[in-house]
Amino acid sequence: MHSQRTQNYTDIYELLRKLCKTVVGDRYGTVLKGVTQLIANTPNSISASASAESSIVARVGQHLGERSAADQALFHGLHEQLSAYTDSKRRAQILEFLLLLADTNGQAGATNGGPLLNLDLRGDMSNNSGSLPPMAATTTSSSSAAGVDSGGGGLESIFSKIELRSTRSTTMMPFKSGGSVLATTTASSTTSGDLSEDEGGLTGANNLQDQLIQDVIYACTGIEGKYLKKHVVTGEFRLDHVKGRTLGIGDAGMVLQLAEVGHFHNKVAKFTNPKSDCYMKGNFGQGYIAALQKELTQYYGMLAILQEDLNRQRRERSTGDRLTLKKLRLWLAGPMERLQWLALISESCKELKGGALATVVYDYTTNGHPENRKLAQELLRSACIPLQQALIRWLIDGEIVDPNCEFFIEEISEVSFDQLWHQKYRIRRSMLPGFVSDTMAKRILVIGKSINFLREVCQDKTPVKARNDLKQCLENDLDYLYTPVCTTKLHQLVDSVYLNTSKQVLDIVLGPHRLLDHLQAMRNYLLLGQGNFADILMENLHAELDRPASEIFQHDLFSILAAAVRISSSEQDEPEILNYLDVHFLTHYEGESGWDVFGLTYKVTGALSTILEPSLCRYQTFFKHLWNMKQVEFILSRTWKRQTLNAKSLKPLQKYIGPIVLRLQLTTSQMINFICQMQYYILFEVIECSWVQFMPRVNQAKALDDILEAHHQFLEEIRIGIFLDDSSQSITSTLDHVFNTVRKLEEWQERFYRLCTTEYDAQKSFQEAIEATATKGDYGVTTERRLERDEQLKSFEQHLATHQTLLQDIGNAYENYVGQFLYQLAISTSETLRQLGMRLDYNEYYKHRDRRLNVPLTFQHIRMSMAANSSRAAAKRQAASTPSMMY
Repeated sequence: MHSQRTQNYTDIYELLRKLCKTVVGDRYGTVLKGVTQLIANTPNSISASASAESSIVARVGQHLGERSAADQALFHGLHEQLSAYTDSKRRAQILEFLLLLADTNGQAGATNGGPLLNLDLRGDMSNNSGSLPPMAATTTSSSSAAGVDSGGGGLESIFSKIELRSTRSTTMMPFKSGGSVLATTTASSTTSGDLSEDEGGLTGANNLQDQLIQDVIYACTGIEGKYLKKHVVTGEFRLDHVKGRTLGIGDAGMVLQLAEVGHFHNKVAKFTNPKSDCYMKGNFGQGYIAALQKELTQYYGMLAILQEDLNRQRRERSTGDRLTLKKLRLWLAGPMERLQWLALISESCKELKGGALATVVYDYTTNGHPENRKLAQELLRSACIPLQQALIRWLIDGEIVDPNCEFFIEEISEVSFDQLWHQKYRIRRSMLPGFVSDTMAKRILVIGKSINFLREVCQDKTPVKARNDLKQCLENDLDYLYTPVCTTKLHQLVDSVYLNTSKQVLDIVLGPHRLLDHLQAMRNYLLLGQGNFADILMENLHAELDRPASEIFQHDLFSILAAAVRISSSEQDEPEILNYLDVHFLTHYEGESGWDVFGLTYKVTGALSTILEPSLCRYQTFFKHLWNMKQVEFILSRTWKRQTLNAKSLKPLQKYIGPIVLRLQLTTSQMINFICQMQYYILFEVIECSWVQFMPRVNQAKALDDILEAHHQFLEEIRIGIFLDDSSQSITSTLDHVFNTVRKLEEWQERFYRLCTTEYDAQKSFQEAIEATATKGDYGVTTERRLERDEQLKSFEQHLATHQTLLQDIGNAYENYVGQFLYQLAISTSETLRQLGMRLDYNEYYKHRDRRLNVPLTFQHIRMSMAANSSRAAAKRQAASTPSMMY
């Protein structure tokens, strides 16, 4: 590539030489020097683009055609040869150069007999938006003074003027391999005979000032100059350690101050370079980069104006109003501050993407300076164009196209549409822009989620109202999204679409899918709120559940469940609802019984499955806890029934078992009171009261999430009320100990009555033996029989003593656990639990046994406080009910 470039430069020079020789003859050497010198001194004067080449060729050909066909043919031949060795850009620059010389000669000839080539270069170059305006040569006056015939013909006159100028120029530098076509030469100097000493000194100062300005302009684009060099590490511009010593302190300080603009430019430019490690990724980053490139384009346009002014004053060599370093500082003051802010914002956004990037840029829009605030707003608008497109697709069609994971709504591809509402979509907090509130983000999430729910789950493709207005607002008025207030048109449209989509979802869920009916069924069956269903189910299942879990089959349990539904009042419910009720059989392990693995569940499908699936596990947990308490109630009921039945049958043993039975009945009564109070508290004060509070929230709901939130709160209140929350673990543990004592009591009673029945049978058999001997006339039994009976009675009394001790231990353990349970309720922060403790200890039996329950602010003080509050409340009700007297 290097050798090819050098070869092209040689061919171009050869073509110029032939052109000069053809036009001026033997004097072509001097003219050629002048041409190359003019190009070297004004390299930026050639700026024609390829698009202007045909126009220039046409103009030159038309002019030469007016003179002679030979000149025109010669020009076209040379142009074809030039086309073979150069590209269109370089050809356009060469042709523009020739037209520039013609125009310069024409201006000189306007006062000496008319123009040489009457061409309007300004009109042609005004269409070239990609180049700087050409700079005309200013040596016509000196050429006229030298006696050149300006009214001569064509290109010969032009080259004559160049020949005269070349005598005053320095010698042409040779070509440099791999560099520009013509070597850069020093500025043209004026002979000492033409200028005075003062004018020569002034020109030298102006040339130095122009060179410094040129270096500053180069530095503003990140390019090193003659005096300014880049630091290898920091990238800042510093004075050259050799040439910088020739500058004065004022000029050196001014140049370094202005060169700081280039340092900020380099900082900003590296964010737009794809090869830089600061290049931003993602769609948001590309939008931000587009804004930076726009700012840099405007900045480069300003530098082009400065370069044009500098080139003009170099050509005209005027000593009047000139571009100086001080004026340049005024020009660059605004761009320096703007670039500094761009660099600061860009550094803050480094390695960020998506909503996180938008949040950082948004923070700068609160700056107090109007220009800085406007700059940050422009960057934010450009960076948020992908956000605008993502919002349109999500809010209108429910679609997410986010290859770089920048949108603040995330779609979980692994989740099926059966779990769409709760798990398919969620807010990605790290990508949520700071100008989007949590309420706004949740509503945006619900809108798109509702569209997908209606389309994919409910098969309803009815368009949502106001969606077209929302789309138009997002396309034209996205700035509303950045405002801190929530009353803009965009916020109102989002709220409107949110309400419309939510209403559409509610109408389907509450209508055809009967969500409330299913929630009522789950409350009735899984939370044991359906009349006598739980009692009948317990009665029918207890024999089956007493067996080992490995011997129980799920279909047998389901048949018992169906029979319990038919027998109970649940049969009045619709079959569509009852069909969802099913047996939930857990995985069993060695040694577990049916009580450990049995449970009820509610199997829902379709839209109901999408909505209620996350709550089913909590319902099953609640049922397990309530079923355990129901089992204890059933055990106590069976225990009391057994005691009642055995009261008459074992009456002959009353003198032996009387104290034990009395203690047994007392303990059983305490347990029954305890379990009844617990059942009342859980079923009525917790579940029923929570349901009563839940229904008004459902009736006032405007969106499906409102119902789900109310349902979640309903379940949360139940979880806390039945001691399944984290803060109630100790209460639950104590309650389990209480229930275990009930089971131990049942086992003890079973052994006790077995012992009593054995003794009763032995006593009856002994009495029957006596009666049998009486019929025979023997009257009585033998001594051996009497001794055997005495041994049986003695063994019975010994076993009774043992059973009495065990009963006493069970009773003491029960009272200890209940006392501990009451203390845990007393120190609870919940007033409801403290009231439950007072009902359980209605006669203050446990208070007198446990000193801890006598501590102030427990039972007595709470009761006094509650009594006072009740009195005040009663007084208020009475006052409210008494009609006021009007005087």
